[in-house]
Amino acid sequence: MDRYGRTLDAFWPVVDTPIGRLGIMMANEASYPENARALALNGCEVAYRTSFPLFGVCSDMFEVQNRARALDNTMYVLAPNAAAYYAHADAPVPMDAFGGRSMIVNYRGQVIGRVHHGGISTAVTAPIDIAALRHHRLNSPLTNWVKDLRTELYQIMYEQPIYPKNLYVDRAPPRHAEYREQVTKRQIELMRSRGIWRE
Repeated sequence: MDRYGRTLDAFWPVVDTPIGRLGIMMANEASYPENARALALNGCEVAYRTSFPLFGVCSDMFEVQNRARALDNTMYVLAPNAAAYYAHADAPVPMDAFGGRSMIVNYRGQVIGRVHHGGISTAVTAPIDIAALRHHRLNSPLTNWVKDLRTELYQIMYEQPIYPKNLYVDRAPPRHAEYREQVTKRQIELMRSRGIWRE
């Protein structure tokens, strides 16, 4: 905040281009509805959601999240998923750790472009009608959801921080086992100690 300010642009930038107002959700960021909502409140019309790993793709989590983020925020979500890759330069065979299922979702939450398979390079296409999206936002009496937000009420949910800030200011991110011990377990205990989660 000291460097970039306390604004939507500082945390969820949107760029105005001749093909629409574009934003990005890196990988797991789309797992949290607030990131898509912040992009939408900053004017995003087309959100690019980067690759998501196989466990979330095969369980349909990837599709559910993409469709919900598009529908809830009246915006397109472009969600291409990574193809197979070689784990290192000398690897004899490629691995598919993502599972494909690239998709494009329209502002009504409908999948309008899809490639089911993964493991190889593919392309997914669909029409992106920015004029129709803008018309819908300005004219729908119901399904342009953002106009109905009671943001002053929702602030109550976020008054107490949950995930710690600046974990990696002075160090590199830890490996999985260390992260589980130092962050994940502490976060679960925080939710228990606040009475939010029970055993």
